[in-house]
Amino acid sequence: MVSSRSLLVGAVLAIVKSVYAQSEEVLSCDDYLVKIDNSTGLSFYSTCTSIDAMVGPSHTFSGTFDLPGVKSIAQFSAGYLGPKLRGSERVDDRVTTVSMPDLVNTTFRGVLFGYLDNLTSVDFPKLETITGDLVLIGNYETKTLSLPALSNVTGGGLIDGPFDSYVLFLPYPKPKPIIPTYVRPHRISLPSLKSIGYLIVKSTGDIDCVALGKNLSSLIFTPKEYDSGVGFTCWTPDKQNRYNSSDVAGSSGGSGSGNGSPTATGTAAAETSSDTSEARSLMRRRGVGTMIGLVGFAGLVGMLL
Repeated sequence: MVSSRSLLVGAVLAIVKSVYAQSEEVLSCDDYLVKIDNSTGLSFYSTCTSIDAMVGPSHTFSGTFDLPGVKSIAQFSAGYLGPKLRGSERVDDRVTTVSMPDLVNTTFRGVLFGYLDNLTSVDFPKLETITGDLVLIGNYETKTLSLPALSNVTGGGLIDGPFDSYVLFLPYPKPKPIIPTYVRPHRISLPSLKSIGYLIVKSTGDIDCVALGKNLSSLIFTPKEYDSGVGFTCWTPDKQNRYNSSDVAGSSGGSGSGNGSPTATGTAAAETSSDTSEARSLMRRRGVGTMIGLVGFAGLVGMLL
């Protein structure tokens, strides 16, 4: 993939550069790093059809981030690399919704939404290709991630939150499940997704990992050498409710090429599976680094995206 490591290294390089788009500066479509503070920045950058840079709201941005007009960016990044540590004085981001209605592709390191306490929804209705990773982690107020046109992610996917199986809209066979009206849904809508390097779903909600694994039979995995995962892995706190597409026909030793359709065993992935263990330990290390690779270090020294 343009791997998780690449995503993180790029983020850290951006940190070191520390070039922010400020309202008082002369803005340019060629800015190296586009972290937008306010409506002035949104208005200007909406005139740029293509931005060959990291784009996203700055930590001081507040409210609705709506950036029309832009069709291509290098990557989108919002939030932080890791959770807020006790005693930290970092600013809690106040962005509430993110929308880029005309975005078609990212060209470099993907899309990251990390540890945004006030984010409720993400909408990229025309986004077709993510070159890099798709990461949604630590955004526990995010109820909706809508990427209806997304068909290809060259890197991996990490979706972590209190999601329920009946609202995790990956490529389900029709008819789609009905959402009870009394439930406040947390929706991940990726109905057109066809290929991805690997996909990890971690949920503290009422998700059925085995059923979800079966429903991902049309997904094609395109592994790369330094991926942090293989195929599809679904993790919940319940050891009997986990799934690993590398466990073929109930075998705990399946190597799993990460290519083709996952095999649903009808049982939870064996606790001894090397890939399941890797995914589990990856998730357990989340607070100090996982997808985060450098995230733990970045959090400890108070470095921001």
